Amino acid sequence: MEDIARQVKNGVVLAELGGYSDGKFCALHGKGSAMVMLGTFIVSSGKVDYPRDFVFMPGRDSYFSYLKHNIGEAGKSGAKTGVSVVSVQDDDNIDFLLAAGEAGADYVSYCAHSTMRIFMETGTSSAMLLRKNWKALERLTSRLLKKITVPLIFKIGAFDNEDIADSIGFLKDLGVRIFHINIIDNLPHSKGIGFLDGLEKEGLFIIAGGGINDIDGAKRILEHGADAVAIGNAAIRDPGICRRIQDGLQARKNDY
Repeated sequence: MEDIARQVKNGVVLAELGGYSDGKFCALHGKGSAMVMLGTFIVSSGKVDYPRDFVFMPGRDSYFSYLKHNIGEAGKSGAKTGVSVVSVQDDDNIDFLLAAGEAGADYVSYCAHSTMRIFMETGTSSAMLLRKNWKALERLTSRLLKKITVPLIFKIGAFDNEDIADSIGFLKDLGVRIFHINIIDNLPHSKGIGFLDGLEKEGLFIIAGGGINDIDGAKRILEHGADAVAIGNAAIRDPGICRRIQDGLQARKNDY
């Protein structure tokens, strides 16, 4: 918590964007950010309906050299680097994130935000946050926290299922302290802003995003309890947006 608070607090995170967020993309579009996220990557031995360059077969021979190169490229942004993954197999999630840490990532993230069929049918990713799957969630989380040596982020969607809010408390009790939350909508009085308000006293580090494309939206996220702002699709359209918002937030940092 101390590391991310010092390095990312009140800053911009270039969110993981499957099909886009490789090292070259992060270096360009995340320049000036506090942190850039590579991925989300999928590890699978079967066919997956997902951008091909972001899917790896299990095993370090498949992905370690890729991670080493792309983490290095992403670091040219000047930002801290993170790597996000999701797989139906716990061992593949763990090994991929271990490899990312060994390859130089400053943070790693388990993506519990996908509603792709492969994950919903296997009770993984966002389906793992359903109360009925909490035993599996506890098993994976405990193993991740025990084995991973760099700070661990859980990425979730605020409205992926009916048990999301309670699952955050469950994960907190297990030891997770950093969450990346897609709140979908950051407009005043929106459901997403209300979701953030409900987390304000939890003592967690919250990276939040959802439709942010200007300094006002970013500031609103921070005012409602987020610790950092995630920029996703807007960065695809505008490579300079992360730097502009980061600069704007730093100029107003005493406001938060």
